[in-house]
Amino acid sequence: MPSLTVIFLSITSLVSAQRVPVLNQIDLPHPYYFRELYLPQFTTGPSSLTWSPDSKHLIYSMMGSLWLQTIGSEAAKQLTDGDGYDYQPDWSSDGKSVVFVRYNGSSCELISLNLDDGNTMALTNNGAVNLEPQWSPDGSKIVFVSTHNTKHFLLHVADFKEMHLSDIRCLTPDRKNEGKRYYYSPFDHAINPSWSPDGKRIYFVSNREIVHGTGDIVSIDLSNNEINTIHHEETNWQAKPDVSPDGTRLVYSSYAGRNFHQLWMMPSQGGYPMPLTYGEYENRSP
Repeated sequence: MPSLTVIFLSITSLVSAQRVPVLNQIDLPHPYYFRELYLPQFTTGPSSLTWSPDSKHLIYSMMGSLWLQTIGSEAAKQLTDGDGYDYQPDWSSDGKSVVFVRYNGSSCELISLNLDDGNTMALTNNGAVNLEPQWSPDGSKIVFVSTHNTKHFLLHVADFKEMHLSDIRCLTPDRKNEGKRYYYSPFDHAINPSWSPDGKRIYFVSNREIVHGTGDIVSIDLSNNEINTIHHEETNWQAKPDVSPDGTRLVYSSYAGRNFHQLWMMPSQGGYPMPLTYGEYENRSP
């Protein structure tokens, strides 16, 4: 029979070996939700894709690298092979560059990839969690989510010129919810940004005055920072609204009380949502 001392030491060892919270740059309770549903996931299959401007090619993340594949082809070309985990690519409108997220073991930084020569350059180096970069339609700006300075997921926009970001500014300042909120921080967050085709608005998910879920689908007018609610729903981290090229429709992912996410479509100015897909499996990231 083992001694009490040995038993005590074994228990102490187990406690000290428990998993520590991922990325202490994030100040949110219940890390399961953002850790399993929002942060880059290690997958053996493709995820997190972006179209080429001519719609003939895709770039996607797979096993921590970015890959290029032509529609109709079974061959894929590996584009990145760095020490970090590359994720969430977005192709610029001129077709020359891709912005993506690289997890380097301690933070998530934005990286630019030159498709002509394959060179990469860091766009952020702030030690924060920077996610979901999206080019503006004219390629002059990038919107992204960052925990910089606040430890909360907030929208930031920056000018892009000569492979560098400048004039980085927060579009959704830190704000504390007045009522009680389950699962999530009392501070609001803003995630899943997407540009309108004219570059005048950004659609995203906001949990301002939302109790349970990650929030409504809203849009912000960049001329005056006015925020309008497009669709009220207790979404989770997977909504990812995206606006059609003609600006009339919006597609997003929702589980809407079901067991699996499906794709839904609605007018970009708000209206009745219509399901596009059905099935006992996940359909996400349109």
